[in-house]
Amino acid sequence: MLRNVRQHNMKKPVLLMLHGNGSSAAIFRIQTHGLAKELSKNFDLVFLDAPTPGMPGPGVLPLFADMPAYYRWIEPGDISISPLARVVEILDLVHHIQIQLGQQNINPEDVVGALGFSQGALVALALLGLRLAGQSSWENLRFCVAIGASTTGNASQLDSIETMTTRLSTFLGYEDGKFPGYSVQAAGVKDLWYRDARRIANMCAEETTRTMDYRGGHVVPHRRTEVLKLAQIIMDTNEASKNDAKNIKVARSSITDPALSIFARNSIGAEASIAL
Repeated sequence: MLRNVRQHNMKKPVLLMLHGNGSSAAIFRIQTHGLAKELSKNFDLVFLDAPTPGMPGPGVLPLFADMPAYYRWIEPGDISISPLARVVEILDLVHHIQIQLGQQNINPEDVVGALGFSQGALVALALLGLRLAGQSSWENLRFCVAIGASTTGNASQLDSIETMTTRLSTFLGYEDGKFPGYSVQAAGVKDLWYRDARRIANMCAEETTRTMDYRGGHVVPHRRTEVLKLAQIIMDTNEASKNDAKNIKVARSSITDPALSIFARNSIGAEASIAL
């Protein structure tokens, strides 16, 4: 785990930085150099390694061939896994992140957001979803940033994500079936999986979602104007979520519940569990 933090008098809120499939915290720090420079003015950025070693992901080679520690967050969508196992996988992932944060003496209350790329973007959304469902110890987690959110074109996994989103929305008492959390959805217009990102963005409630297209493919934006624009959108979303914190519906349950929770057992369901 890498932490991008400077000495300062006032403690900054923590933003989790989640790399894509087949990548690492070290690689993601390089990929987000420009964006991280802007965000670090307002956040303590914590770059995390996923728990499971894997093969290098899209766009990693040959540029990062000399950085051969590659990791993935979850099993790919085309791997057969039982619904309960998928839910447990995500809860184990939360535990993995908590351990890494604890090793750096990071207070869970300081975590306000999660920024992810590609598979990491899906994890960022899942973490916020778990928070809204009452399945997180990060009580102040209030927004996420999804850059190039992708299932690499897996239509069934996208269907499952939409099912999960609808059930979460219904569980929290919303009628539109949309993901209710504050999120930023950014995607490159030349991304092979641009349609994935746009479909996921359309699953989110319009009033709490900011979207941005940028030039380029399945990469983090690096052009100066695009970096500044995205950084400002993220800051605006942070402020909006902070100001609206009292109005955000959050279920009251515990992540330590051995039966998971009413939401995990009944509301997510088999199809949505696969999406996680």
